[in-house]
Amino acid sequence: MARGDMFENAFDFDPFDDKEGLEPFSYGGQASSKDKKLAQDKSDWEGLEPFFYDKAQSERWAEEEMERQRRKKEDKEQLEAEKERRAKAHKNVRDSIMEFDPKVGHKVYTRFFLRDFSVFDINEKYSKYEDEFGLQDSANILSVNIVSSDVGFPVNVYGSVIARDSIDYKCIYLFHRHRDDCQPIKLKDEALVLTGPRRGLVLVDFIYVEVDLKIKEDGVYPDRQFSKGLTSIDGRVLSRENDVVVRGDTLDSWLTSVEVRFATVLNSVEATFEMKLSEGDFFGTINVGISDIQETIVIHDSEADGAVTCDESGVIRLRRCVMTISLLSRKLVFHIDNKAGGVLGEQTISFTPSRTGADQGETSCGAGKFQVRVDWSLMDFRP
Repeated sequence: MARGDMFENAFDFDPFDDKEGLEPFSYGGQASSKDKKLAQDKSDWEGLEPFFYDKAQSERWAEEEMERQRRKKEDKEQLEAEKERRAKAHKNVRDSIMEFDPKVGHKVYTRFFLRDFSVFDINEKYSKYEDEFGLQDSANILSVNIVSSDVGFPVNVYGSVIARDSIDYKCIYLFHRHRDDCQPIKLKDEALVLTGPRRGLVLVDFIYVEVDLKIKEDGVYPDRQFSKGLTSIDGRVLSRENDVVVRGDTLDSWLTSVEVRFATVLNSVEATFEMKLSEGDFFGTINVGISDIQETIVIHDSEADGAVTCDESGVIRLRRCVMTISLLSRKLVFHIDNKAGGVLGEQTISFTPSRTGADQGETSCGAGKFQVRVDWSLMDFRP
């Protein structure tokens, strides 16, 4: 067929001219999948209430959200302000306890510094023991000695020596004298007159010792710094083989060197003691110590503390009244020297430690008779 003949009657073409074999169309026939889906969607929405926009409720929600955001912003600003205040307070204290030490040639911490000073009061005194008690490792401060002086001897010393332990890290005074109550140090290696601690020092990790001493000199004002600095007793390296070990640590600072002598004690209890003169007179010295340990603590010296007679109360004023001691292996020993009335006497009296309770003893020495009472207690074991 020619190309022209093919399209000659194109407008007469009927695409459905061949109707043979075609199915008749009916509107009531089977629904398509699309029709089914529309019907299902209509079924799902049946029974639902129509949505109406509540303008008042919407405005309330908006106001509540704005208030929530405002409070959130305010809380954040308060938190930032509190952080800034605490950081500033901490820095002020840290800066105040770091000073240039002319003896060592650089800045040093002169006081305990391992706390957040925005909440910790560096000058607060120690608290009493709480309610958890047990055998504890501890340390007795035996003496604090002036081993050298760049200005010679004698010197009139005042100031403080403070200990801190891990119970609360607060101030436990060992020595505390004001300017009008100086202690004269006449010779090299002379010891300060210690009047503390008033409770046992627990040695869990460290015991820190702060020294702050000045000297009072004629014609010199202001008073010069004599010693100032921080030293420590490390409880982490204690030998478990020896229940008592005596050691020393020297602090070189400003115009002197100061040695802190101490005895570490394992598995210890606290002994609190008092003494009375029941008969006669007393003028001499009393030392207390641990059996088989040579170094002792001077707790009374009549040259400085005054004589005692039984006509008065008989109470002997003790410089220190607390010591720690191993529970199972040692004894607490008092050594009395009495030269009252020209009668020279020397006597010892000892006590075996216990966890709790009290012991009393009596002994005669020279022109006097002495009564001793020791109260035993466990120490706080808070970390």
